Amino acid sequence: MRATPLTGSALSPLLSPVFSPVSSTSALLSLSALLALLPLPLSAQTGSPEQITVVGVVPGGAGIDRAKVPYPIQSASADELAQASNASLADFLRRGFGSVSLNDAQNNPLQPDLQYRGFTASPLLGLAQGLSVYQNGARINEPLGDSVNWDLMPQSAIAGVTLAGGTNPLFGLNSLGGSLGIQMKNGFDFTGSQVGVRTGSFGRTTAFAETGGNADGFAYYLNIESFEEDGWRDQSASDALNAYASLGWRGERGQINLDLQKGDSDLRGNGAAPVELLALNRAAVFTAPDITENDLLMAGVDFAFTLSEHHSLSGTLFNRRNTTDAFNGDGSEFGVCSFGGVATLIEGLKDDDLEELGLDDDDLCDDQFASADALEDFLNGLGSDDEFNLEDFSDHLSGTGLLSDEAINNISRRTQRSRGIDLQWRSSAPLAGRENTFILGAGYYRGLSDFDSVLELSRLDPLTRVTTGLGTGTFVDAEATSVTTATRSTSLYFTNVLQVSDSIALTLSARANDTDVSLLDLSGVRPELNGEHRFTRINPALGMTWQAHTDHALYASYSESSRAPTPIELACNEGVFEVAQRFALERGDDPDDIDFECRLPNAFLADPPLEQVVAKNIELGARGQIPLSASTALFYEIGAFNTVNRDDILFQTTGRSTGLFANVDKTRRRGFESKLFGQIGALEWMAAFSHIEATFESDFAALSPNHDFADDEGEIHVQRGDSIPGIPEQQFKLVADYALSEQWQLGVDLLANSGQTLRGDESNQLTPTGGYGIINLRTRYQLSDAIEFYARVDNLLDRDYETFGLLGEEPGEVDVPLISDMTIPRFLGAGQPRAAFVGLRVTF
Repeated sequence: MRATPLTGSALSPLLSPVFSPVSSTSALLSLSALLALLPLPLSAQTGSPEQITVVGVVPGGAGIDRAKVPYPIQSASADELAQASNASLADFLRRGFGSVSLNDAQNNPLQPDLQYRGFTASPLLGLAQGLSVYQNGARINEPLGDSVNWDLMPQSAIAGVTLAGGTNPLFGLNSLGGSLGIQMKNGFDFTGSQVGVRTGSFGRTTAFAETGGNADGFAYYLNIESFEEDGWRDQSASDALNAYASLGWRGERGQINLDLQKGDSDLRGNGAAPVELLALNRAAVFTAPDITENDLLMAGVDFAFTLSEHHSLSGTLFNRRNTTDAFNGDGSEFGVCSFGGVATLIEGLKDDDLEELGLDDDDLCDDQFASADALEDFLNGLGSDDEFNLEDFSDHLSGTGLLSDEAINNISRRTQRSRGIDLQWRSSAPLAGRENTFILGAGYYRGLSDFDSVLELSRLDPLTRVTTGLGTGTFVDAEATSVTTATRSTSLYFTNVLQVSDSIALTLSARANDTDVSLLDLSGVRPELNGEHRFTRINPALGMTWQAHTDHALYASYSESSRAPTPIELACNEGVFEVAQRFALERGDDPDDIDFECRLPNAFLADPPLEQVVAKNIELGARGQIPLSASTALFYEIGAFNTVNRDDILFQTTGRSTGLFANVDKTRRRGFESKLFGQIGALEWMAAFSHIEATFESDFAALSPNHDFADDEGEIHVQRGDSIPGIPEQQFKLVADYALSEQWQLGVDLLANSGQTLRGDESNQLTPTGGYGIINLRTRYQLSDAIEFYARVDNLLDRDYETFGLLGEEPGEVDVPLISDMTIPRFLGAGQPRAAFVGLRVTF
């Protein structure tokens, strides 16, 4: 029988009197009603000339008038980034962009999971990514898992950022929910020099220095930015250093920019903590460390040339290399037993299963049996409902030979190299006497990844639960991985925008993708890893904008996009077992010894491949302004969307850092978005509300062995309509800035999210995380034309809240003081407590 889910608060009490849950149907009705009330005449009126804003609609930057784009666009400038003074670009997007939220899965400000409309851009390999990210037109999703490294994006070097909603096929693979475009500064748009420093809580200090200028058509720009903190949680010190340089040339008919970036980071994100531990100490960590070190070198060239009055050519070339070293200390699933006087490392002897038989390790592992096989036969002869399958690792160890069943160190290095070229030809020649814009483009992308990992046995500090410096020097060779992967994608695309009347523009687009993914085992002992996979598809899009009035425009579109499974998803999916067991038989091994999970990012298994994900989206919306007086207007952006994914890829959690990828027949993300903004005297403000329903649209069984309602196979049963984990249904944001004087400005942010389903509870049978609301304050004072002082306070009311949750193993399996008595396998990502920062910027 299916248990009734316990519902958490929909929104923080701060907002519950204002907003209540609404369905997508009622949201569409609300949109229609609002449009009906707007002063729309029967025909479009001719108003005063207005500035035309051009936005990029393809990765390389070729663009069209923003008013003719049939999907939502959100953008921000360098000045807005500087004014907000957030910890990272992702944090800025959460603050000021609609339908964007962050999950603190790692509890590191430079390693958040960003969610937009229920799609993800994250640095973590264990998530199915659904947003494409471009820097100066170059794709910066990493090739192994399409992950995004926020720590390698220096905020002070960013000239502007644009978030496009919907499944736009023109931005290539992975643009299932949207695409993020980042434009870096150059010496033409930034001249002079500036330095800045910010410091405050948790030992956090950020600093930057930048300089730029131009003369006689040539320009230069240089930026260096650093980040350093102790972290608000234990054992969480991190630092990052990024340097960015640009050289440019502009002439009468074209321009060229060359850029180079070097980034180094040393991040500690110790992840979610058991709910019982958070109740005792919110700064405590479960096990540590979880270290990620990135070493980036990236070079790029972008250009644009006018060929004639109506024709131009533009493009981007880039080469990127990122080496990531990871060190993760975690609890051990191994045991040490003595057989015939010899200490032996085994796996499969679980405390919970022994307790059901009234036994413990001391009853079985003190030379009572001659071998692991003899112990296995004894246990399976006791008539337990659980079948014991013990594995002896005596012949699979190297190093010192010192054994420990307290903890393990997962140590890995992945070197990811990507390069690509994207070219666009743009024509603005009239078509049949009508204004028309045609863009034809071609792209090539090549991503290579080398992945090497080892598993070291380790001791565990009983007080800090840290493994640093406690490794035994013994490595489990059976858990080692050495694999290389290659991804090649070739694309051809076009878009055409035709002004069919004075007020209506019609857009037709399509992109053809041909993608190959290959995996090769370098060790020579794991041939089941080897495989080649090909994915092809043509994704179309059709859209229309109607300038119904000088002040009001409506848009509608239908679009499709797709993404090929990443190498890590292909190598670690639920269909691996039959193939892996077949190879085990061929090697003469026991097929029952094949693991049923991957320890990300430290284990790969074999084929068969996953299907590519195909997203189909319908978009309806309106944008414009409502005049309130001769000098004041209320600006609005409202819309509704419905995105259906076929063969969506889900990471099925089997532990805190383990699980498998699997295709799900059908999922849906649909919702309503609204944003109001304007200026009243000295007050500038923005309010945004989003309602997002992210659901599974097919019945299936998912792995979740730690779930209260899992069956004997460790599976839960997901039904159509169940919510997808990790996505808040409702979001509200209020941002306001008030100029107390010409020099002094005061600002406030209000962020509120509803709760979300736990990862691992895809069946929605457990209590979700609670909703929350936080208030941030900030101020800045212009001491002179050259000196600016600023300060901010995050989480002003010091609220305890959580942004993320998942099911893991029972915490007490880590047998150390304080933890050993904890039994609830519910882990939460705690939000940052109150923090204050002050800063100074000096311009030369």
